[in-house]
Amino acid sequence: MTSIEEQKRQEAVKALINIAMLEGVVLLAVIGVYFYTNNFVHLIGGIVGSTLIFGPMFVRWFNEHGKALKAKPNSDVKSD
Repeated sequence: MTSIEEQKRQEAVKALINIAMLEGVVLLAVIGVYFYTNNFVHLIGGIVGSTLIFGPMFVRWFNEHGKALKAKPNSDVKSD
């Protein structure tokens, strides 16, 4: 794999990790609100809200970076 492909792959993984960590923080906040209020509606609303926020982010990430992760890491040998 060339260095450009490897760099794109690393950027894709880094972007995915950033989105996942941000979603984790939001979900921890949702769980904290649920425990503080003990209201099940807050939990369900927070989960649905985070899905509505982060779902499109994951779709956009896949559209931008999906091809970089589909490349095989050991594809130096070309098949004829």
